[in-house]
Amino acid sequence: MTTPTRSPKRAIAPLAIAGLFITAVAAQHYLSGHLYYANIAITTHDNLNLEFLNEGVSRMEDCQAAAAMIANTIRASCPKCTVTKQQCAAELERRHEKLLSEEPIEIPSSRLPKGVVAYLSDNQQVALASCREAERIASGGEGYRATCFPPNSRRPLSASPKPQPQSALQSATLGVLVLILTAIASAFTGFLILRYEGLHERWSIDPVNAGPQKFHATPTPRIGGLGVIAGLLISGGALRLIEQGSWSEPFSYLLFASLPAFLGGITEDATKSVSVSVRLALTMLAAAAGVWLLGAVIPRLDVPGFDALLRWTPFAIAFTVFAVGGVANAINIIDGYNGLAAGHSVIVLAAFAWISAAVGDGFLLFSSLAMAGALLGFLLWNYPGGKIFLGDGGAYLLGFWLGELSVLLVVRHPEVSPWFPMLLLAYPIFETLYSMYRRKVVGGLSPGQPDREHLHQVIYGYLTRRVPLEATDPASMTRRNSKVAPFSWVMTLCCAIPALMFWTETRWLMTASLLYCVAYLCIYRWLSRSSRNPA
Repeated sequence: MTTPTRSPKRAIAPLAIAGLFITAVAAQHYLSGHLYYANIAITTHDNLNLEFLNEGVSRMEDCQAAAAMIANTIRASCPKCTVTKQQCAAELERRHEKLLSEEPIEIPSSRLPKGVVAYLSDNQQVALASCREAERIASGGEGYRATCFPPNSRRPLSASPKPQPQSALQSATLGVLVLILTAIASAFTGFLILRYEGLHERWSIDPVNAGPQKFHATPTPRIGGLGVIAGLLISGGALRLIEQGSWSEPFSYLLFASLPAFLGGITEDATKSVSVSVRLALTMLAAAAGVWLLGAVIPRLDVPGFDALLRWTPFAIAFTVFAVGGVANAINIIDGYNGLAAGHSVIVLAAFAWISAAVGDGFLLFSSLAMAGALLGFLLWNYPGGKIFLGDGGAYLLGFWLGELSVLLVVRHPEVSPWFPMLLLAYPIFETLYSMYRRKVVGGLSPGQPDREHLHQVIYGYLTRRVPLEATDPASMTRRNSKVAPFSWVMTLCCAIPALMFWTETRWLMTASLLYCVAYLCIYRWLSRSSRNPA
């Protein structure tokens, strides 16, 4: 088989896209480099002073809102209390740095989820009693917890602390290592699949012209998902060996939960007999396992009215299972050309990793980079030559992983807007919704009926509108196939850049999502008309 060579122009395009992405995230990092700390001082009628100090946030507006909320809550619950200080400090004094750290201090203090409260009084017993009373009241409700620490005792940080410089460096080093490890494992598995193709070709090969959604030139193995799962398993094993604290256990749970989605897809790749409904049901089962093992239940969408429904646990679980299954199916839908779904997902995972690092979540950082590395190893064989395909096993595994990380990022970090992952995944989600509308409402067909009208197929039609009919040799067809993916990568970057810039701002993220949908429709209509009228 002739392997097409890569022209300099096609080699430059991915580098330019990568450079644009790196520049965007670097700019976002620079803009969010300054932190502001909400600091409120309260004087009570019992000669007791309280000082609230919150962890740093990147926006002055968020800090001011937090300070105002604390002050207003105190005024409402304690009319005789006086707010003597309400500010947002751009720099911490030494005593404040010590207050936020684990170091023992000479006065009682309460550790809150996002800050700390110090109790000051001429009578240490009064201060300590107030501290313990605050802990008792908090433990009896369903809201925040306030752990009281007596004077001169060690004060452990909360469950999700911001990384200190040394731990951040260690996390970054481990992230790079896992990225390399999973890429090597995935690439080597792909090599074995191609090297011993004769042993499995009877059941693993995706034939040419097997359906309207098929656009490859030669029979190709569609079990690339084996390389992806191999990379994840090896990275999970490595994490167990080095015992990275609380990371290994949730990563093992995530990997275990993904197995139904992967097994349903890989069985379809091998037997061609597993229906879409069964694969979707297995992916929803995987999402249910994520609910059970990881507590991955969508807590909110920042949509008035709908958030009230999500407070009812059965509805929230059902919606989460449906949403994660929908994302997995959406990734399978866009997996139509060399490098399309995998390249899109690498960009999304890079954005997940960036925000996971920003909020200090090593587990989500590790999980994002592990899957990104596995996809990069797969892309070595898939793009641009198309020597191996992701298949349903890889697509459903990848879709579940993206959906689950989206839910976990919002569950574990309330400061992250639920529209951050929504915008990152706008392309596959809207592609699926519009395809259902186009088939059912416009065409009167079943929403699950395959066709050649997806956006990536319309792009292919536009790119090949002037191609001579005789140019059907495998090398030429493969080159044309590989031209489609960069268009989707650009579309994904157009979502990733504003998502990274406004990851806490629901209104901006909603606006960007709406603009993307409008742009999608305009581009789709223009490309459809142009491909039908090449002149």
